[in-house]
Amino acid sequence: MLEVELKFQIPLSYQKQIYQFFLSKNARPISLYAKYYDTPERHLAEQKISLRQRLEGTHWIQTLKAPSGHHLERFELEIDLGELDNPALDLQIYQSNPQAKKLLQQVLGKQAKNLIKQFETDVERLVYVVHYNRAEIEVSLDRGEIRHDDQTLAIYEIEFELKQGSIQDLIKFIQPWVKQYHLWLDVRSKAQRGNLLAQDLKIAPAQFASPLQLKQKDSTDCALKQIVNNALQHLLPNATAIAAEQYNSEHVHQTRVAIRRLRSALRAFGDWSTDADPEWQEQLRTLFRQLGSTRDRDALSEGLLPQLQQAGAPFVQLPDAPEDNSIPIEESLRSLDSVNLILALLQFVHQPCATKQKTQLKKDLAKKLQKLHQQICKDADHFLELDIESQHRTRKRVKRLRYCIEFIASLYPGKELKNYLKDLKPAQESLGQFNDLNVAEAMFKDLVKRKQKVWFILGWIANEKKYILEQAQAHLDTYAKTDTFW
Repeated sequence: MLEVELKFQIPLSYQKQIYQFFLSKNARPISLYAKYYDTPERHLAEQKISLRQRLEGTHWIQTLKAPSGHHLERFELEIDLGELDNPALDLQIYQSNPQAKKLLQQVLGKQAKNLIKQFETDVERLVYVVHYNRAEIEVSLDRGEIRHDDQTLAIYEIEFELKQGSIQDLIKFIQPWVKQYHLWLDVRSKAQRGNLLAQDLKIAPAQFASPLQLKQKDSTDCALKQIVNNALQHLLPNATAIAAEQYNSEHVHQTRVAIRRLRSALRAFGDWSTDADPEWQEQLRTLFRQLGSTRDRDALSEGLLPQLQQAGAPFVQLPDAPEDNSIPIEESLRSLDSVNLILALLQFVHQPCATKQKTQLKKDLAKKLQKLHQQICKDADHFLELDIESQHRTRKRVKRLRYCIEFIASLYPGKELKNYLKDLKPAQESLGQFNDLNVAEAMFKDLVKRKQKVWFILGWIANEKKYILEQAQAHLDTYAKTDTFW
């Protein structure tokens, strides 16, 4: 009942080549016409659930799909309706399946009677089956379109579905394809793309981090894999939006946050698993930098410029961005390095968990959190006397601790954790403001030789830095006195 698959987009320059390859494999052609249903308010789409009827040959197949805890896996229930002439949607067929029945009841309730066709897909599929190591993999090339009224959206994508065997073998099989045809991972379903088309929208909302539920009995290895998986669920929809060139500044911001969360988790807990690759840290750092400058400018435009305007600055405009020789961020996320990194992380979270555990999870966590806590408290003792680089290090430590606590919060419910975070958050915010001011100062310093009015801005930034530094010191002092919850 779990569908395990990965889908990729194919660059235009490789589409003909990959089509010829499928023909050379005598791939079986299948015509697939499908109708997708939802309520006018789109209750199913909100939960990333799809309900469709698809004509496969002469048979209509009704399919219900819903997300699981991993991007590679989806709940899927297919029911053959037989050789009917344009059958009506039938929800009664799910009464015998407890999982499907419960899912639809929770999401739709009384709205089930209001389901209507929202859009349709018309796809020509070429498919063949490969046996790789111990796995059986179905490889499909889909060419066609999504339709809503007189609007259309082209489909040209390749899917790898695991019919039998391990996810590790599936990913190993895919990697040469990625290299040869420059494929890039797309976590959007046809239903999600169709839902946007039906609403006449080009850009899907950005994905935010979701809470993680850990169990005390989890091994440290298993806990790390769940943490990384949680960060990937945050990262992948935003990364896909950027790679597809259908994004806004919030997608970039959330991608950066997701990468920071991943880096924080791997740095703090990476030694919990022998399956974790130490090189991931540097690879994520490189990707983060490639996404950096655009977001920094957006943040300053939204936060700093209104403050300068209010202060009466005679010149309120960010300096022109320097000539950037780096590749566009969408190309960064479509690059071979980025796709291989994501595949490696997906492979990691699907590795079997180590069951043997020398120490209890909470005991091991306490050691990790205490070390970070002590480092920050030590910095707090003389924060104002630290050099810029050391102050920057303090900011990163505070942020890392905050992310780590969010990952493991389910293990420590209660007032103590909330109080701890209440004292940590102001320190993080003031240190973040200080960093933004440093970034802005560096930008405007290059401009002052050409525009004398910029001296006002630099003076304002210098005064604001002094104030924010004192504020950060006060917040750190308060934090250093707070009781730990572990």
